[in-house]
Amino acid sequence: MKISIARMIANLAARGRALGNRFAWWSRWFPPATTVDSNRFQGNGEPYPDHWKEFPRPWPASHAAVKSEALKAALAALPDSWRQVVILRDVDGRPPAEVSAVTGLTAEQQRDVLNRARALLRENLGRERGRDEGRS
Repeated sequence: MKISIARMIANLAARGRALGNRFAWWSRWFPPATTVDSNRFQGNGEPYPDHWKEFPRPWPASHAAVKSEALKAALAALPDSWRQVVILRDVDGRPPAEVSAVTGLTAEQQRDVLNRARALLRENLGRERGRDEGRS
């Protein structure tokens, strides 16, 4: 009995590695969390379900151009693999297939990494923005 359970666990772990799901091992440390509050979107009974109720406010004109050093610092705070995906997808504008060839990540894994990296960038840039407003 003990041997069969151990063998099942080993097979499951090997299958996860064989599928190339490198992120499954550490993703359980980060519980899934929504980036944007769901009540900011239209519901099923409204004309355009899952679309914005109202578009997000743009940043004030004084903060329209984010300081390059703050952005560089926020990018530097990202893990290397996340930074690579963000730069390839958001900065260089490369398609998911090309990024997959470079990084070895599937399109689904790229979306997961991009969502988490963008959330961390927003958090870091928002924190920096709050510091700047506190100084003014």
